[in-house]
Amino acid sequence: MEQSLLAHISHQTQNGELTQKLDRTQSTSHHLGEIRDDYGDQKELLREKLESCLFNAVSKCLETQNSKGAWLVVPDGRIFDTALVGYALSKTLDPKDINRIEQARRWVANAKPQNHCPVAYLIENLLRKILLGEDGIVDISDPQLLTPVFANRTALLYTLALHAGLKVQAPFGEEVLRKKIAEMFEQCKHDQLKKLWSKVEIVSMHILLEAKADNWSAVQRAHRELLLMQSSDGSFAFNPISTAMAYIALSVAAPDSTAWQQSKLHLLNNQESDGSWRYFTNDVWDTVLTVRSFRGYPMFDLEALPSALNFLQSVQNSDGGWSFRTLVESDNDTTAAALLALSESPQGEAVAPKALAYLANQQMENGLWRTWQFKSDPPIADVVAHVVSALNAYKDKHSISVLAAKQWLTEQYEENQTWQSWYRIEPYLVTEISQALDMNCSTTQLAVKILEDVQNPDGGWGFEPGSDSNASATGLALAALIRKGYRIDRPSVYKALEFLIETQQSDGTWQGFPQMYGPRPLLNHYQTHTQAFAVSGILDAWKSLSEGNR
Repeated sequence: MEQSLLAHISHQTQNGELTQKLDRTQSTSHHLGEIRDDYGDQKELLREKLESCLFNAVSKCLETQNSKGAWLVVPDGRIFDTALVGYALSKTLDPKDINRIEQARRWVANAKPQNHCPVAYLIENLLRKILLGEDGIVDISDPQLLTPVFANRTALLYTLALHAGLKVQAPFGEEVLRKKIAEMFEQCKHDQLKKLWSKVEIVSMHILLEAKADNWSAVQRAHRELLLMQSSDGSFAFNPISTAMAYIALSVAAPDSTAWQQSKLHLLNNQESDGSWRYFTNDVWDTVLTVRSFRGYPMFDLEALPSALNFLQSVQNSDGGWSFRTLVESDNDTTAAALLALSESPQGEAVAPKALAYLANQQMENGLWRTWQFKSDPPIADVVAHVVSALNAYKDKHSISVLAAKQWLTEQYEENQTWQSWYRIEPYLVTEISQALDMNCSTTQLAVKILEDVQNPDGGWGFEPGSDSNASATGLALAALIRKGYRIDRPSVYKALEFLIETQQSDGTWQGFPQMYGPRPLLNHYQTHTQAFAVSGILDAWKSLSEGNR
């Protein structure tokens, strides 16, 4: 079956017909019960089903690659983005545009707040209340909201509630908030924040709070700072949240100004047809994930990989790093993951010197790496692991030590029996961090064993132990098991394959769910991520079968 598929690809390519005549009608059989009873006699049937599953997934992948060689999808809608942008525009729109706000209100009224944690629910529920014009007291007195992770989100909520005229129940008063934001404003003028959008939000909050206190000299000084951060497309840091906050601030500091008009136009132009607004698109990160997960399948390598690698090479920043999307400053996670995607390629050879120098410059004194170029940003496990894996992949081209980083990853697991990540997917952590550590080390062995033990009865895994199975978590868990050396006929591996084959949809996709943090504690869902994670395990299984490892 492997040879027949390769022959089919070769024939179609020779006739210039592959991208035009991919047979999207190939369907995957969704029943493997007969294989489970007699695996030894059904090995070829399993391989055929995996090939069919992969063919459909890769066909969809080819359809969604853009002319630059990248993958870029709009994430699913959330109350957070839609309610904030809708509120920002609601006070200033011309009558002819008022239907835009009504459409956003209908979308928000029918959407459910994220409820994976209490803080996420509170944030979305409050913004829904603000957009819909509901009265009541906003309670932000929960101690969790004052922790470093959530402190900025709490300040934003507090400021918006005051701007909307709502009563706020908080551990500190409005004047304390105003002084706190004023201090942050002075600091951010001199210190580099983890991302430009953090500064935009602080400056915007400062404008709103100082205006409320009638301190107009402070408002005008902050307004000048805000203007310096507007992008040529009218947005602020390409971020709908930051742009909405800046627009509200400009409505106070400089209504009808050119900057105000440009940001308004940007927001209006980026409303989706369903009335929602969406978070960032991530062309670089989505492409990195896709390459890392699909690479090794002949049809992908032939049709998609060359242009994808060229794209990644072309968007390396001048400092040697990569950002999660184009035109944004470099971050360590994307830089390391891009190096992994480019490994063992001419493009990787070309970018490696500057990229490795960037990572050497970003290493902290303790041997770790932060996510962002921000001195107060703490290291996080999946970022450190990606850097270690990237440095291992280019070990002959640098002298950067990874011993402290590997020891830290081991200690983090020993202390917590898990790691922290930018994804709400525990199998993601095991898969990615196991790659950085030795697959035979005790930490990896324990993590994979515990992962296998929490497999759901349906053969899948959820984001956390005991949660409903989904394709992303299952594909990643399957990859971890196979990379550890588990055979295809092992019950946990086999059941995972069965789950993924049965849940693949007719168009080659899998149903996805919010899984990537941004901004914490809120989650986003990008279909490219679900596809990449599901395929990672299936492709590893297909390779294992092709290599004769039953």
